[in-house]
Amino acid sequence: MKLNYKVFLVCTQLLFFITNLKAQNNLNYSFDVNKISDKIDSLLMDYNSKEAGMSIGIVINNKLVIQKQLGLANLEHQIPITRETSFHVASVSKQFTAFAILQLENEGKLSLHDDIRKYVPELNEFENKITINNLLNHTSGIKDQWNLLRLSGWRLNDFIDNNHVLNILYNQTSLNFEPNKDFMYSNSGYTLLAEIVTRVSGMQFSEYTEKYIFKPLKMHNTQFVDKEGQIIKNKANSYYKDGEYYIEDVFNNTSYGATNLSTTIEDLSKWIINFNKKEVGDSSLFDKMHSQEKLSNGNTYGYANGQFINEYKGIKRISHSGQDASYQAYIGRFPDLDISIIFFNNNSEINGGKVVDQLTEICLSEFLETENYKPRSKTLLSKKATIIKAVKSLKNYEGYYWDDKDRYSRQLKIQNDTLQYIRNDGDKTALIPVGENEFEMAIDEYVSVSLQSNQMVLTFSDGYQITLDKYIPADYNSSSLKQYKGKYYSSELNTFYTISVEDNILIANHTRLGNFKLKAIEKDFFIGNKGSIQKVVFLRNEFGKIVELHISSSRAKNVKFNKLSE
Repeated sequence: MKLNYKVFLVCTQLLFFITNLKAQNNLNYSFDVNKISDKIDSLLMDYNSKEAGMSIGIVINNKLVIQKQLGLANLEHQIPITRETSFHVASVSKQFTAFAILQLENEGKLSLHDDIRKYVPELNEFENKITINNLLNHTSGIKDQWNLLRLSGWRLNDFIDNNHVLNILYNQTSLNFEPNKDFMYSNSGYTLLAEIVTRVSGMQFSEYTEKYIFKPLKMHNTQFVDKEGQIIKNKANSYYKDGEYYIEDVFNNTSYGATNLSTTIEDLSKWIINFNKKEVGDSSLFDKMHSQEKLSNGNTYGYANGQFINEYKGIKRISHSGQDASYQAYIGRFPDLDISIIFFNNNSEINGGKVVDQLTEICLSEFLETENYKPRSKTLLSKKATIIKAVKSLKNYEGYYWDDKDRYSRQLKIQNDTLQYIRNDGDKTALIPVGENEFEMAIDEYVSVSLQSNQMVLTFSDGYQITLDKYIPADYNSSSLKQYKGKYYSSELNTFYTISVEDNILIANHTRLGNFKLKAIEKDFFIGNKGSIQKVVFLRNEFGKIVELHISSSRAKNVKFNKLSE
């Protein structure tokens, strides 16, 4: 989408605020603010100022040096996005919740190692203790609230408050995994953390954060939204496109802690600057904010108290993104360079992730070309010598393999005396033997294939691994599918699904959510065609009779439903 540049300047009320044309950082590198600004202008020329849009801020050396706004905050009344526009920032909210918890710990009012049932006894007493630290770092195993609500029949544009979320969490009797055994992002943990702040401080969470974070930092246009119909001054609405027309993507949620912070570019820049100036919070608190915990196996997982910690081309990055309805938000800090990026968006037609990548490249591109930049080298795995294996010995590897995480299958089959790795579209790659149960793909990139114990493990040159399990494909007809028919009830969700057969396809029906088609993978194992039902497994008793099913979505695994009738 192209537009006249003069119109762009007028209609979007473009703001370009520069305090220092050359901003020096602690690595003795000067960012050219003018050049960064010009490049962002060029980027924004591809977007339409008469549609919902975005707001951008660049912070360098503790100053908000660039602000740019594009498009409309309200399409109905043609209200432009300005520097005063307040955006819902979704999961960017989490770092504020984590900060509040750490403040209370610094005051001696709680410990990160406390059992969360000390503060929220309504939760089920699981076999293993769940700590506050587990909630902060998504290692609790507690199933995600949005997955649970969706499975139980809620739509995400329904009115949802913290009581709705907490009640469904109190009803859970199982976890995704044993605490601290794994990392799985769970919004539930941060809703529970907000409740702990309320109970420990004796104040509503929104009041606590206002008094002890926002007010001291002079973030006067920032608040957690916790009331139905709450008025937000200069609020941006969110929109998605249906054909040629935009539709308001209504967000009725007042659940807070995991989400529901409303803020502006200028206010969020004050939060970023506080990481350096520490006007609120001391050094020990900020050290904890950036401290990465380890799983029980000793591994870290790139998350620390409401922030992802990773690298961009070898440069340390501390960031978090968020998305609710058609809102998208991002805050990314590069502490070694003293430069940060803020991005808000209220238009689902805009690819927020792509814009953030472009902004990151714009801000860092010149530094990446200097002598100061020394990328960290990665030790890549290399190819091994080929060995000869008898065709007969390859037979054991033939079969179908399933990737449960990304829900796809692969086939291994001998063709022309060579074991072939066959994809769903028929594309295939020869596997070259290099060890007893080790192969490498016959492609330029290094990919190792290990075959053992009915599993196939792919290892890429950077060490990343994918595990696929061997299985026997299901072979069902309309008659054999009838064994699964019936009504199934979950006491954890207080809801029903009815399983039926239509046109030789198994169907799961919810009275509010409609039909979900289930595709057979292997015996008693199906996958769904929608996000809230990704996997369905039927369980049998000792007599072979189906007595229950387990439904899994992305962040809520094996939710149990008992079979009530045929």
